[in-house]
Amino acid sequence: MDLKSLINQLNPLERKIVPFLNKTSKVNEIIELSEMQDTQVMRALQGLEDKEILKLQSQETKIVKLAEKGKNIIQAVPTTSLALPELKIYDQLNERPRKISELKKYFSDAEIGVFMGIFSNHLEKKSENGEINLILKNSAKTSSERDLSNSLNRFMHTLNNHKQNPSHLDKIDKNLIPSIELGKRRGLVLIEISKERSFSLTELGKELTKQKIETGLIETLTTDVLKNKTWENKKFRSYDIKGNVPNTYGGRLHPLQEAINQIRRIFMDMGFKEMKGPLVETTFWCFDSMWIPQNHPAREAQDTFYLDYEGKLPEQIAKKVAISHESGGKTGSKGYGYKWNEKIAKQLLLRTHTTSTTFRYLAQKNIKAPAKYFYVGRIFRNEAIDATHLPEFHQSEGFIMDEGLTLRDLMGYIKEFYSKMGITKIKFKPTYNPYTEPSMEAIGWNEQLGKWVELINSGIFRPEALEPYGINVPVIAWGLGVERLAMMIHQQKDIRNMLSASGDLSWFRKAKVIKKW
Repeated sequence: MDLKSLINQLNPLERKIVPFLNKTSKVNEIIELSEMQDTQVMRALQGLEDKEILKLQSQETKIVKLAEKGKNIIQAVPTTSLALPELKIYDQLNERPRKISELKKYFSDAEIGVFMGIFSNHLEKKSENGEINLILKNSAKTSSERDLSNSLNRFMHTLNNHKQNPSHLDKIDKNLIPSIELGKRRGLVLIEISKERSFSLTELGKELTKQKIETGLIETLTTDVLKNKTWENKKFRSYDIKGNVPNTYGGRLHPLQEAINQIRRIFMDMGFKEMKGPLVETTFWCFDSMWIPQNHPAREAQDTFYLDYEGKLPEQIAKKVAISHESGGKTGSKGYGYKWNEKIAKQLLLRTHTTSTTFRYLAQKNIKAPAKYFYVGRIFRNEAIDATHLPEFHQSEGFIMDEGLTLRDLMGYIKEFYSKMGITKIKFKPTYNPYTEPSMEAIGWNEQLGKWVELINSGIFRPEALEPYGINVPVIAWGLGVERLAMMIHQQKDIRNMLSASGDLSWFRKAKVIKKW
């Protein structure tokens, strides 16, 4: 492209900025000279880079500064004086031993604690009349701890001196790095990253800066331009239809919501009805109703978010559940053989699974065999966050109640569901649940991870779990983690990409659409 055609294609922002390109190579100085906004200058420079007029560069610099805590400490004393409390306490103990109560007149508990932590190997403690005397050993005078604190003290004074401010980390004496790290750990100094933006002109750019750039070109042809004939005395700006422009993204469903919609659609197509249930439950519905004993590890506080309130129990059903726990009721089982506690059953919590909703529905008198129900809902567990665990996530629950149901029926429904989700390599293995017998897990082959992963927990509800509700036909049931299923579909290794504020927005925009309904 010749220079004349190039000039004709410059937009208003680029035209305004060209006269300043040969005066500086720093972006911040261009902003000051042109009196344009930061975003305007960057748009103009990026446009000029697309036209091969210049090349943008960005250099990161680590800068060391005093934190607010460090400023308060260092500015309270004269230059070069001892500012760090551990050094002040050291000086006092170097004169003579002192009682902790005496030190507390001049120093806070936190400051004394810092000193004792740093010089713990160089202190003797003697009890005298019920008080503790601190004695400084001779070894403290040549200790590396004292040298490090002294070095940090001097460095902080230097930072506070504006005339000798060694702010750039790469220009600081390497011997000071341990002192800087100590100050950073104690919240006395900060290390900030500063980005310096600059550019360099290409040969074409150098030629462009020698040219006279016209302004006031007509950008848009409007009715006013035609009526007033202002176009007769002006030029139209050319447009480069091949130039790079920012990507635009329309609205779309979150990939996780798409997976939830897919799960709901599949179950509905298979003839299931949808259930609904509350997020806050009593331990009765979350545990007792399912025949989970009141001393079961699943109820422990480290796994469950308990609330400081009590809920209400369905009296008639609660009495039958109590009998089932204590003696097994009419099932022929001996139960758990303990005294069921109503107070424990009333405690409120954030539900740990959606099976509580299943038992709420089983307790309804209007549900008769045959019946097929499913549910997708959010649950909560007090777990540490990592690539496969979150404290809140979604679970899909379902049950089928009918005469003659067996484990083979359960396996068939599971395989049919997952085949519709695109997962066909499935294995089954036995497991244990307090409320199902037999119990079974399904594992599926994850192509992304290259290994078998857990898909679903399932089983046939025990008679002890069903007898309080008057159900005497088989009930097969299952529960699956929705996020883990969505991870397999989208080939993600980290659950935080599916349900977390740290998810990648660019991936959310570009992730494949599972299916449009």
